[in-house]
Amino acid sequence: MLNDITTTGGMSIDRTHRPKDGSAVGGYLISGLVRNVTKRQIDVMLDTSVVDIVMEGGEVAAVRLLTDEQETATIQTRSIIVATGGFSANSEMVVKYRPDLAGFVTTNHKGATGGGIALLERIGAGTVDMGEIQIHPTVEQKTSYLVSESIRGGGAILVNQKGNRFFNEMETRDKVSAAIIALPEHYAYIVFDEHVRVKNKAADEYIAKGLVTSASTPAELAAKLGLDAEAFQATLTRYNGFVEKQDDEEFGRKTALRAPLNEGPFHAIQIAPGVHHTMGGVTINTDTCVLNANKRAIPGAYAAGEVVGGIHGGNRIGGNAVADIIIFGTLAGRQAAQRAQQVPWAMLESA
Repeated sequence: MLNDITTTGGMSIDRTHRPKDGSAVGGYLISGLVRNVTKRQIDVMLDTSVVDIVMEGGEVAAVRLLTDEQETATIQTRSIIVATGGFSANSEMVVKYRPDLAGFVTTNHKGATGGGIALLERIGAGTVDMGEIQIHPTVEQKTSYLVSESIRGGGAILVNQKGNRFFNEMETRDKVSAAIIALPEHYAYIVFDEHVRVKNKAADEYIAKGLVTSASTPAELAAKLGLDAEAFQATLTRYNGFVEKQDDEEFGRKTALRAPLNEGPFHAIQIAPGVHHTMGGVTINTDTCVLNANKRAIPGAYAAGEVVGGIHGGNRIGGNAVADIIIFGTLAGRQAAQRAQQVPWAMLESA
C-alpha cells in the first residue's frame, strides 16, 4: 500500500504517495509485480529482444524476437503493450534533442534507450514533446545513484562548498538543478540529521552503498567535507530558526519545514544534476491506443509509462509518474486483453 504521503519539489502540500515504511517506491512496486507474475505462472522471457512488430492489414499481427543466443522467434498476437520506458540512458538520443545535456550522467538503468519508441515509430507511431527532458538535482555522480526527493521532502537542506544554503530546496527540479549548475563547483551537498534518516528508509540504502558522509556533530561533518565549520553551523542555526517560525525568510521555502536539523549523527551526500525523465514519447489516446502521425489509432498497439509522451508536459513533478504507470498500465492491460479476446473480422468472413 502506498499510504504514506510526503512532499516533493514544486508541491504546495503533501501529496506524493509512497510505501508506509518510507522506502523507495520503485522496488516496492516491482516486487509486487514479480509476486503477481509468479502466482499467475506467467511466462517471462529474459535476455530476449523484440526486434520488430509485424503488421498485417494495418493491424498488429506478431512480434519478432531475438535471444542472447541469436535464436529468432515469432509470436503471433493481436495486441501488444509497449512499456519500455524512456531514453535517458541513450546519451546520443538525449543530446539530439537537448545538446545542452551532453556529458550528464543518468539515473536510469542501461536499458532506457528509447528502443520501444523506435519500434513503434517503425509502424507509424507519432511522437510528441521529445525535447522535454527532465534533469534531477540530487544525483550522486560516481554511481549515478538518485537521492530521492523524499529526503528533502523529509526536511533536508542543500548547501554549497562554503557551507551555505543557496536556493529553495523544494522548488521544481529544473530550478533546483539550474541553481546547482550555477555554483562555481557545479555540485552541492544534501544535508540531513538522524531524525530525517529514521523517517526515510531510503537513506539507509544510501548509507549501505557508501554514498553518505556521517559525523556526530556539524563541526565534524564540516571538517570531513572541507566546509567552513563556522559558516555551516550558522547555516543550520539559521535554518532551524526558520523551521521554528515556519517561515524561510532567506529563500522562501514553504514546504517540508518539518523539524530542526539538530539530532546527531549528521549526514551529507555530494550531489549534482543528472538526466532523469524523458517527458516526450509516442502519442496515445485516452484508451492507451498508440496513434499514428495523423492521430489515428494503430489497431493492436498500446503503450504506457515513460515510453509515452504528452502526459506530463514540460516539467514532471515527483511522484506523478507513479500514478501515470499504474493508471495507464492497468488501462492498457485491459484494452489489450479485450482486443485479444475478440474474434478477428477475417475469421468471421471466412466462417
